[in-house]
Amino acid sequence: MMKKLVLSIVILCGFSISLLAQGIQFREGSWKEILEIAKKENKLVFVDNYTSWCGPCKKMVSEVFPLKEVGDFYNANFICYKLDCEKGDGVEVAKTYQIMSFPTYLYVDGNGKLFYRSGAYMPAEKFIEEGKIALAEFSDKRTIEEWEALYAKKRGNASFVKGYIAKRNRAKLDNADIFDQYVSIEKEKNLMDTTFLKELFDYENKLNAGGACADFIMKNWERIREMTGMQNQKMVEILGYSMGSYSYRRAVKEKNEERFNSYLKVMAFLNGKLGVNVANEEVKSRSRYYAAIDDRTRFEELAEKHADILFEEEKDCLKRDKEKYMQFLQGLIKDASGLASQTPEQLAFTIQFAGINESASLAFNFRDLAANVARLSDDQKLLNKAMTWALEAITLFGNFTCYETLAEVLYKMGYQKEALWQIEKALDKMPAGNDAIAARIHGKLDKIKNNK
Repeated sequence: MMKKLVLSIVILCGFSISLLAQGIQFREGSWKEILEIAKKENKLVFVDNYTSWCGPCKKMVSEVFPLKEVGDFYNANFICYKLDCEKGDGVEVAKTYQIMSFPTYLYVDGNGKLFYRSGAYMPAEKFIEEGKIALAEFSDKRTIEEWEALYAKKRGNASFVKGYIAKRNRAKLDNADIFDQYVSIEKEKNLMDTTFLKELFDYENKLNAGGACADFIMKNWERIREMTGMQNQKMVEILGYSMGSYSYRRAVKEKNEERFNSYLKVMAFLNGKLGVNVANEEVKSRSRYYAAIDDRTRFEELAEKHADILFEEEKDCLKRDKEKYMQFLQGLIKDASGLASQTPEQLAFTIQFAGINESASLAFNFRDLAANVARLSDDQKLLNKAMTWALEAITLFGNFTCYETLAEVLYKMGYQKEALWQIEKALDKMPAGNDAIAARIHGKLDKIKNNK
């Protein structure tokens, strides 16, 4: 019996060691010693920069680093190394490479030159792809500065421009203008290549709403859909982010009316594909844009119309949320594997939010509209309206920021005592452990208390 028990333990231990051995093998030694090894082997060092309190870091250690496919790739191509950024060499490395979030992955050569950086928790497939990008950067001896200098001379060469896009993609740089240049000079048969189209329809891209790229997509929508096999919903979702959100932010930053109008044109096209009310979406977009660029007059002209649209959208939203919630629960009963990695707190939030998805979105829209009025307007009639919009936000979803906004509106109207009540409610409801949020709310509390 004892022999069998010992044999079982040996087998189990051997199995455990086998599992550990198949993942990433991290080297031991000082930072200086690791760089020397990289020089001798002419390899990049993959550095997992972590902290002891980082949740995503621990998930990578337990779920991704031990996988065989990950180990096979990283052990063969990199000198793998781990650094606690709050201890020893990790403190200096974090300072040198300006590491601000965890985990951060660095890919450096034996001289410490950074070729690529990445971060966050990610599945094995994406983690391996990140490593491949680092290897491509290591093999490309032409620096980004050299590429940029050549682009001025070779911007009419489609092959060069395509390579330049790939280089900038690896560096996670803004390619919106470069994509427009490429589409404007490349042959249509190459643009309609499936590989290029799939590259174009990527969430991480940044694309201009008013350029050759947007014109190409709108002109060839149906052909692109057939070539890629994507449905309208998916295409609109991707472009709404990569082209719509990007172009809107750029228009606001530049206060560029022409760029904003191009954004409106593209969003009208995308919304039309899904049967969304284009006119209403334009009113909301204009209201947000005028508020963002501090154009008080044009914002005030649209604020009430914006609110009317939100109230119209609110009709039956609770019913729709209930239906979606029931669908969520039914899916959970069939397969709950997607929630297995969540903490109890995360799981509770996921379940709660599944039942108020549309209501919460509307609440934040009402909140933002009211906040813009409080920030920009002195019109007492409009401020009174804004108070009702903030209250509506609280009714739909009592997030602490809704109380914060109501306090701002009330204070702007001259109701100091009432504003103080609401900011204290915001203080009670705000999430614990976020110093930036706490400082913001306490700052507003101080302002209202002291009538600054």
